[in-house]
Amino acid sequence: MSSEPQLSGRRIQVIGVTGAGKSTFARRLGQELSIPVCELDSLFHESRAGGALPEDDARRSVQALVESNDEWILDGNHWVQLKDVSYNKATDIIWIDTPLPLTLWRVITRTIWEVLTIPGVLQRELSGNSLIAMSLRVRAKKHANWSKRVTTDSRWKRLSGWYGRDRFLARVRDMLRAS
Repeated sequence: MSSEPQLSGRRIQVIGVTGAGKSTFARRLGQELSIPVCELDSLFHESRAGGALPEDDARRSVQALVESNDEWILDGNHWVQLKDVSYNKATDIIWIDTPLPLTLWRVITRTIWEVLTIPGVLQRELSGNSLIAMSLRVRAKKHANWSKRVTTDSRWKRLSGWYGRDRFLARVRDMLRAS
């Protein structure tokens, strides 16, 4: 029997630090399971495409998805703001816990790409609101908090290491083939 975590249901919240690969994992899992995926950062934060929604509108968008679907994947760390909307209804909270070197590589390459392609990002990075610095600041705190949750809430699953996401997705594919 595998010691890797298994899915308990199909109402899934995917979390992880900046650069963990939450969005990629959530999209791939959604494709495997054929269920809708909502990228919370696109609702709650300014994106490449434009501004964020006001928080009440973002909550309503998530609530509409959750109430109109028995199965869903939410990708992002907004579970505290959405505790009453989605977190308490989630069957699985999947923490993508990638190694620091991989996370840093992703954040640095993303930042370089954004500096080269998005107006204003260089000023953000130089102003003290650096994505790289922020990701390092919050990593240890989130890691400690989430490590406790994994041991106290059976819905929490931790996918760690360089290939934790890939191993989990392979098991999901195997499970679907067997059913």
